[in-house]
Amino acid sequence: MTTETVVITPDLQSDLSIRTQSLGGPGSISTQSAIDAAGNINSLNQLRTQMVDYIRLRLGDQIVDVELDKEHYDLAIKQALVKYRQRSPNAVEESYAFLDLLPEVQEYILPNYIMEVRQIFRRGIGSTSGTTASQFEPFASGYLNTYMLVAGRVGGLTNYELFAQYQELAMTMFGGYMNFTWNRVTKKITLVRKIPDSGNSYLSVASITSNGTATGSIITITLNQPANTIQVSDSLYINNCNVTGYSGQYRILTIGGLGTVFTVQAMQVLGATSVTGIDLQRTNTWCPTSQGNGNNVYESILLWIYNYKPDSVLLSDPLVYPWLQDYALAFCKSILGQARGKFATIAGPQSGTQLNGSDLMQQSQAEMEKLEQDLLMYVDGSTPLTWVTG
Repeated sequence: MTTETVVITPDLQSDLSIRTQSLGGPGSISTQSAIDAAGNINSLNQLRTQMVDYIRLRLGDQIVDVELDKEHYDLAIKQALVKYRQRSPNAVEESYAFLDLLPEVQEYILPNYIMEVRQIFRRGIGSTSGTTASQFEPFASGYLNTYMLVAGRVGGLTNYELFAQYQELAMTMFGGYMNFTWNRVTKKITLVRKIPDSGNSYLSVASITSNGTATGSIITITLNQPANTIQVSDSLYINNCNVTGYSGQYRILTIGGLGTVFTVQAMQVLGATSVTGIDLQRTNTWCPTSQGNGNNVYESILLWIYNYKPDSVLLSDPLVYPWLQDYALAFCKSILGQARGKFATIAGPQSGTQLNGSDLMQQSQAEMEKLEQDLLMYVDGSTPLTWVTG
């Protein structure tokens, strides 16, 4: 008779119950698989290193010589992510993002990871912009709780339904809904209207220069006429500048030349040390003159978007990770097959050594086709299609 020793892990109790840790809120659920002690998802480099080790060992590295370099493994992982994002709906996620609209500006460039803009939500129900617009927040309005939804009081759900339909009609008639066009290649969203000016000082600029092109360089803006109402630390906006890096929002650092020379700090890499010619004529420079709500002279809108999941999230997903590493492995077999296929044999004793280039190519093709078919079977946790009519 033999006895086995049961090793109790730190999270496993002697009665084989699992001990969990609190995340700071109600309940006692703890996630430790893909989240470290600081609450961050495992680093991308760590996840990629684990996948490279898997591919190397599957190819027989340390037993035979595998001719792949670091660049080949990186390319295989990159192509696996590219193929997954092309074929799987699980590669994107639904989210929301805020966009600050500037006066008289219709076109905006969104981040590269945004794939689709589904709808725009405005704070107000009419054409008036900003936080002072006519607003209705049903979950914060006191009269909704005390008048419309409380049983036994005057009114009720019928009044709320009538008010909601009135609000929808008012938004349709007076600009509560905002039409737009979206280009997923250039990431440019174009609003089919211009936000009216809310009281700003547009500056007549004579020159825009910088002492360098790196982030943090000092940009000097020289005006044709002094702007006496603008002070240090005020906001300054540069729009529609064709030279990369200049467009954006800044804080004025210094004012000189009797109000004609301003300096600001570059927030990103600049495309040139000066803006000249037609680029300078098209550049729009202005400062807010109406303080409003904390210098927010623009309108903040909410975008309903679909964006790519970050690489670290996909590599940490227990349903997606096996697919990615198997596809990267198949891609590496294709690279090896291409290289070894150039020579049928290597010279040596007893008629040399037979290479397996053609076998690797066939295995790679078959595995890739199977993996792409697996995505149609939703093995990665994607949501299956619902009923389709037509």
